Amino acid sequence: MNFTSGAAQYFKDIRFWIILFFIVRLYGITFPPLEVGHNWRQTDGLMIARNFYERDPNIFYPAVDLGGEKTGIVGCEFPLLNYSVYLVSLVFGYEHWYGRIIVLIFSSIGVFFFHRLIRKYFGESAAFNAAILLMVSFWFSYSRKNIPDVFAISICFIALHFAFEYFEKGKWRNLLLYFVLGLLGCLAKISAATILTVLLIPVLNKENLLSRKVALISFSIIILIAIYAWYFVWVPYLNETYGLAGHFFMGTSFVDGWKQVVAHIDVISKRFYDTPMKYTGFAAFAAGLFLVIRKKHWIVLATFLLPFIGYLLIIIKTGSSIIGDTYYVITVVPCMAFIAGYGLSLIENKKIVTAVLIIVSIEGIAARMYDFRIRQPYKALADLEVIMDGVSNRNDLIAVNGPFDNPTGMYFAHRRGWSLTNEFLADTNNLAEIKNKGCKYIVIVRKLYGDMNLALPKVHESEYFKIYALTDR
Repeated sequence: MNFTSGAAQYFKDIRFWIILFFIVRLYGITFPPLEVGHNWRQTDGLMIARNFYERDPNIFYPAVDLGGEKTGIVGCEFPLLNYSVYLVSLVFGYEHWYGRIIVLIFSSIGVFFFHRLIRKYFGESAAFNAAILLMVSFWFSYSRKNIPDVFAISICFIALHFAFEYFEKGKWRNLLLYFVLGLLGCLAKISAATILTVLLIPVLNKENLLSRKVALISFSIIILIAIYAWYFVWVPYLNETYGLAGHFFMGTSFVDGWKQVVAHIDVISKRFYDTPMKYTGFAAFAAGLFLVIRKKHWIVLATFLLPFIGYLLIIIKTGSSIIGDTYYVITVVPCMAFIAGYGLSLIENKKIVTAVLIIVSIEGIAARMYDFRIRQPYKALADLEVIMDGVSNRNDLIAVNGPFDNPTGMYFAHRRGWSLTNEFLADTNNLAEIKNKGCKYIVIVRKLYGDMNLALPKVHESEYFKIYALTDR
C-alpha cells in the first residue's frame, strides 16, 4: 500500500476524525467558563460541583451560591455531570475545566456509538456522513462546555447501542447496560430521552421475540418512573422546601407553550435552519429529507421522526425559552445530522458528497470559533475572587449586579449571596432589605453588567469592578 492509499484509508475511518476533533477541541480546555455562549449555564452547574466538593457531597441535595441567606439547595437536573466533576476533584483538587474534559470525552465516545449504530443498520456511507455532520454542528462547541446536554445525549447513544444488542443477542448484560446508561442519561437531561424513542421501531417489529420486547419495555418503564420521580416530585420538593423555586426552569403548560411558540414562530423556526447545522447544513438536511421521502425509505424516516417529534413536544413544553436558551437545539442535532448523512449516501457521485461535507464543515466550524476565545469584559471576571479575598472573608454574603439570578459573577467571586439587577440595587429600601439579611458587600461589574454609583463606602475601584461595603467596616 502506497502512502496516498494509506492516507485515504485513515480519512475514511471515523475514528481518525473523532480523535482529530477531540484534539482540536482541547484548545483552551482550561479556559474559564466565560464564553459569550451560555457562560451562566456553565457556572450554574459548576457552583453545584464546587459545593459538592466544599460543602456537602450528598447528590440528592445540589446547592448553588445564589439565594442569599438561604442554604442554596435547589432542584435541578440530576447532577450526574456535576458529581463527576466532584469525584475527579477528590483526587486532583477542584478545577472548573474538569467539566469540559468530561463532556469532551463522553461526546467523543457518543459520536463513535452514533456512527456504529447507523453503520450497522443503514450502511457505512450514511454513518460516516452523519458522524462528520454531527461533529461540525452545534455539537462542535457545546461538546466541550460544562453543560449536561451533550453529555447526557452521548450516554443515551451508548445505551441505545446496548438495547439493540439485546434485541439481537438476548443477553441480559446488554439489557442491564441499556437500563443503567439510559437511566443516567435521561436523568442527567430529560430531553435526552428523545434519543431512546427509536426503540419503538424494534419493539413494533414482529420478528423480534416478545419476551425481549417485554423485558426492554419493563426496564424502560422503570426509567420513566425514575425521571418522573426526580423531575416532578423531588425537584419541586427541593424548590418549595428550600425556597429557590424558579431557579430551575421546569417548563410551562402545553397550552401556554403552544401559544408562545405560535407567537414567536419566526424566531423559533430560525433555531432549526440556523443554529443546529447552519445554513448549508440545513440545506443538506432538507435535501436528505426530500430524498428519503421520495425514495420511500420509511424506516429511515421513522428513525428521524421519532426523536424529532419528541423534540417538538419538548419545545412546546418549554415555550419561548428556546429563543434565548439556544442550547435547547442540541437535542435535535443528531436526528438532523442522521437524515442529512443518509441523504448524502444516496448520491452516487462521491465528489459531490465530499464537497458538501467540506462546505458544511467550514461554515459550521467557522460559526463556532468565537466560542474558543475569552474576551473582555467577561475575561475580567476570572480575577474577581482574588479581588474579593483582599476586601472580604470567604463566608461573607455579597450581592453582584447583573441579570437576576445570574450565577456567573457570584461563581467567580467564590461567595454566596445574590445576583441583582441595577434597578433593584438603585433602591435604598432594597439595599436595607439585603443588609438585614446579612449582605456585607456589593460588587458592580462595570463594563459587563452596567456601571452605577451607590451612596456607600467604596472599598475597591478598578477598570472592571467597583465594590461597596454595605456594613460598617
